[in-house]
Amino acid sequence: MKSYVECVPCALNQCINTLNVSGVSEDLKEKTVSKLIEKLKNYNFNIPPSYNSDMAYETCKEVTKISDPYYKLKKKYNKLALEIYPELSDIVKSSNDPLYTAAKISVEGNIIDLGINLHYGKEVDFKKIINDISNIPLAINDYNKFKDSLEDAENILYIGDNAGEIVFDKIFVREILKKKKNVIFSVKSGPIINDATMEDAKETGITDLVKVIETGAAKSGVNFNYVSEEFIKIFRGVDLIISKGQANFECLDEIDKNIFFILKAKCARVANSLGVNYLDVVLVKKKQKWGNKKV
Repeated sequence: MKSYVECVPCALNQCINTLNVSGVSEDLKEKTVSKLIEKLKNYNFNIPPSYNSDMAYETCKEVTKISDPYYKLKKKYNKLALEIYPELSDIVKSSNDPLYTAAKISVEGNIIDLGINLHYGKEVDFKKIINDISNIPLAINDYNKFKDSLEDAENILYIGDNAGEIVFDKIFVREILKKKKNVIFSVKSGPIINDATMEDAKETGITDLVKVIETGAAKSGVNFNYVSEEFIKIFRGVDLIISKGQANFECLDEIDKNIFFILKAKCARVANSLGVNYLDVVLVKKKQKWGNKKV
């Protein structure tokens, strides 16, 4: 997916959001934003929006010297999500279709944007999450296609998104494993926004279930300019990929692989690419018309 003019102010807003989370002085905020504005003059519209978003986070880190501003929030939401893990497990156990219910739980994990808007005082109501699982509306629901693909697949790469959210992914991974599949879960190689890292994977127990690898970089989405040889080898070799979140969609929508995207369309351009409305939620199989780039 290419970038659009609307992505420019979005990158600026992401910088401001991160500065607010960081709790730095107004003077430091002004210095950071001024530096980013200079960089935005060279904005590249021919690359995915998430690639450009990294400019915002890297500028924040460079000026503020804070390498992981979302660290405490990630810890907090890992803990809160783990507290409801037993209840989520019970919901799956009592379901007529445990795999589908687990998929819906994974979807719910992406709906609640864990951490990124918390500087506005927004808290996540985990009890409401539990109550909403069965009623999550999916603008595109390719579950049956996913189930068919899963039946034929042996090796699966599950590309994680946020801390806290990966507890919901853990539920889904556990059900996939019951189908006798080999699952590899990926996280970032360092802090970027509230994305999950190896520390989060260990903390939430994903590493106790499956092999967890790092993408090779602390970059938004899957930036193929920076990923490791291990990640590329696994990415190319698996039969099925599950991709969580909008940033991963922006990077992978044109890649020629059997990919299922789970995300909430948090911008109009992404929604338009998917053929849904802004803020709709989807479980969608990658479409040929989006492109067939090789990696």
